[in-house]
Amino acid sequence: MQVMLKEKVNVAAIFRSFRDRSENSRSGWEHKRIEPRQVRRKSGEVLKVAEVRRSYPKVKGDTVQVHFVIRTDQERFFHLLYESKKMLWILLYEFEEQMLFDQMDIDVEVTWNGFNEKRK
Repeated sequence: MQVMLKEKVNVAAIFRSFRDRSENSRSGWEHKRIEPRQVRRKSGEVLKVAEVRRSYPKVKGDTVQVHFVIRTDQERFFHLLYESKKMLWILLYEFEEQMLFDQMDIDVEVTWNGFNEKRK
């Protein structure tokens, strides 16, 4: 089962400028620039990232979108997107493990009216 969410979320993430081999780095991630650690949904639910299964950048026009396939500490799987120009995080999909679409190329159009957008 795959559920489309397209939900703006707040994310606690590590942004790196250089390779970091400290004990706080997750093995295999010391070379990545962005590493999501926690996702907070509008409902108040907090998703703790246990593993980033895959991440890849995609250039779209004049921006870079970084896609993440994550597994939470509750064994739930999500497709998370960071949109660099608008500096937004979007939870795109929740899906079952057997439906992991690690290799799927997804095209996402992000529309946002800035801080004038009505808050829900």
